[in-house]
Amino acid sequence: MLVLAYASLYPFQPLRLASPEAIALYLRPKGITGFDVALNFVAYIPLGALLVLVLRAAGRDRPISRAASVAFGFSFVMETAQLFIPFRVASMADVAANSAGALAGALLFLPSVYRSLTGPLAVLRERIVVPGPWGDAGLALLALWIIAQLNPALPFFETGNIGSPGDTNPYRVEWSLLMLQVIAVALSACGFGLFVSALLNGPGGALRFTAGLLTAALWFKFITAAVMLKAPLSADWVNEARVIGLAAGMLLFIPLRALGRPARTYLAIVFVLAGALFAKVVGDYSPLDDLLRVFNWPHGQLTTFATLTRYLHEIWPLLALAFLIASFVSRQRSAVR
Repeated sequence: MLVLAYASLYPFQPLRLASPEAIALYLRPKGITGFDVALNFVAYIPLGALLVLVLRAAGRDRPISRAASVAFGFSFVMETAQLFIPFRVASMADVAANSAGALAGALLFLPSVYRSLTGPLAVLRERIVVPGPWGDAGLALLALWIIAQLNPALPFFETGNIGSPGDTNPYRVEWSLLMLQVIAVALSACGFGLFVSALLNGPGGALRFTAGLLTAALWFKFITAAVMLKAPLSADWVNEARVIGLAAGMLLFIPLRALGRPARTYLAIVFVLAGALFAKVVGDYSPLDDLLRVFNWPHGQLTTFATLTRYLHEIWPLLALAFLIASFVSRQRSAVR
């Protein structure tokens, strides 16, 4: 909900009283595009599914209808709040698309759908990922990481974006800076692999799942770069230093993945922290206006997309560190007891 609230209410200020024109457009939308409808629909599918899970865990009856109602209320509140933000356009069409998406997510738990699709996925999750809240929280963090990778202006495992003051070009900067970039990417990539391995029930498959996630993210970046970035910049998110750093990180991860869970969790903390610190030395984020100039995207929602993915990209190492530290401390306390 926090991610959706951020996407709905950014830039949050300045605030104003809702004008008659804004209210009229809210009640009778104009210029509805298929892209906006599809985006709103897809964005709310996870909310509907998660609300059903929460309501079922709380023992509430009719969780599907309750989840759809809560999602409708949340969407209605978000769109109504947009009336008071000058740079946002509130629309009942968005409420309808959001509610339809949430309903689709909730319907994944219909008995017939659950038996054929959702149930087997839940069994697979229990078999592969550690059970309980720790596994759920880790999967949520992986989902946030994937969302951040959808922005092709944000390279893997770095602080900053292409075209920023800290963006390195192998042909224009000193080798010392390139080596720092390689080290930052390698440490962060290894830390990411250890983070993934800490979520699994056992060390088996850690390399396979990490490689799968990185491959999926690479394809996302290739596709979104080709579609969203200006043509001369479409390959700037990858360079020799980043490729070498990613490969070195995976080579470093291979022997470490066989360690016990406490050791892997502890090393994940060390590598994620070290990678984030090295990345801060090398990179920096551009102001929003400069970041938006690298895009060629006429379909709207660019500012929201760019800022949301940038902040996820920036805070993900901190969230991962908090999760890993809390998980490590919890397991150590359980072992003592």
